[in-house]
Order: sequence, then C-alpha cells, then structure tokens
Amino acid sequence: MTHEDAILGSGVPAHVDLLIGSLPLRLSSRDSSLLSAASRRYQGFQHNESNRFSIEIDRHLAKHEGSDAFICDFEGARVSANSRNAHFSGVHHEYALDSLLRMFLSWALLPQDGFLLHAASIVRNGKAYVFVGRSGAGKSTVASLSPQRSVLTDEISLIKRVDAEWHAFGTPFWGEFRADGVNTSAPLGGIFRLIQSSENCVEPIRSSALLKSLLPCVLFFSADTGDHKRLLGILAAASAEIPGYSLRFRKDRSFWEVLPS
Repeated sequence: MTHEDAILGSGVPAHVDLLIGSLPLRLSSRDSSLLSAASRRYQGFQHNESNRFSIEIDRHLAKHEGSDAFICDFEGARVSANSRNAHFSGVHHEYALDSLLRMFLSWALLPQDGFLLHAASIVRNGKAYVFVGRSGAGKSTVASLSPQRSVLTDEISLIKRVDAEWHAFGTPFWGEFRADGVNTSAPLGGIFRLIQSSENCVEPIRSSALLKSLLPCVLFFSADTGDHKRLLGILAAASAEIPGYSLRFRKDRSFWEVLPS
C-alpha cells in the first residue's frame, strides 16, 4: 500500500468523524497521510454522530462544478460545497486542510444562525465570555491569563443560536496561545471589545457599536450576495440580543474582577 491509499483493515483510518459547533462532519480521503494528520489535529473534536455532512479530501485540484452553492480558493486549494456534501481539493498538507475547513464552516453555519469570529472565548461560572479585537488587541493574552481548561478557543470563536439562546462553542482552531480548544459550549455572558490600558474598566456599549466591532472580526468567504445578507441579519440579531461591552484591561488576571457576573 502506498501512502496515497487509506484501506480498511490496514490500521489507517478510512474517515474521520468530527463534531464542531454541533455540526457533524465526516472527512474522507484516499490519502492516508492527510487523514492521519486530521485525526491528530482534531482529536478533541472527534465524535460519531448521524446525519453527517460529507467532506471528500483530495490532493488533486478539482474543476469548478456549476451546481456548487459555495466555492472558494486558497493558495492552490479549493473548497466547493452544496447543502449535503463538500469537496476539498488541491490539499497537500494539514494547514491547507485546516484553512479550507474554516472557510467551509463560515458558510455551513449560516442555516444554523451561526458564524465564526476572530475572538477568544473563555468559560467562567458556566457562561462564555467572548473577547474581540484586531490583531494585537490581546486575545491570546486574555487566553493565557485564564484558568486551565476554561479556554474554548484563543483564535476562532464559533457563535450560534441554540434554542433561542446564543452560545459560544469551542473550536479546534488555535492562535498564538495554541489553545487547541475544548469541545463544549456555554451560553454567552457577553462580548467584550478589547482595549489594552493601565487600569481595568468595563462599560456597556450599544448594539450598533457591538455590530461595528464584530464586522471586521467575522470570518466569511462566500461571494454570494444572498449569503452576505443572511450573515448580516444573523450578526445584527446577535448584536441586539447579546450584551456588549468595551473592556479596558491590564495585562494581568485582575481584569476578571471587573467583568459582569
């Protein structure tokens, strides 16, 4: 057997089943090295669920099919998808796979009132606190100053409405702190716009200000106008229903003392 073929009974996985943001996914490929890398990278998010979304992974770049509802290219690789299946093609290493998975999820979460956000999410007293900001604002710093196993993610947060309540989910996408995420979720206690300061202070902000803070931090790759309108509606609803704050904080654990409980 060459490294290109994953064969049942060989000890090489024929597929990897994941659960990310309560969305069940099955990654399949004839390439054993890609599946083995996926199995290691997403180990904490492996889960066997029914009604899985099927994702086929291929080293060879596929042609664009006119029936695809979503298509996006990344450094020679491509994700194309419809409502039940996706094809990741031109994938030569796990980093391309990881990028395509993020791109795909940004689109696949739309029907579930969900979105991906450049943000750190921390669970405290049963609630999730989401910290947003541009690069260097302090997301990884906040994660590093939080208790062990409380970090849902330090880089890409997944926000979704669950039974009329907004939740933050752990993701396997990490940043500088390399928090590989916890495969759980918690109801949102607030979204905080990070501002580094010499003292700690938290102030509520209007929903319009929260929406303005979220927009530059959202990950979204669809070129479809309808998808963009749907996403904007989701973000507007989240901004109106989730408490938003401006957090000025010192780079130590004392900032937790000023957060609303």
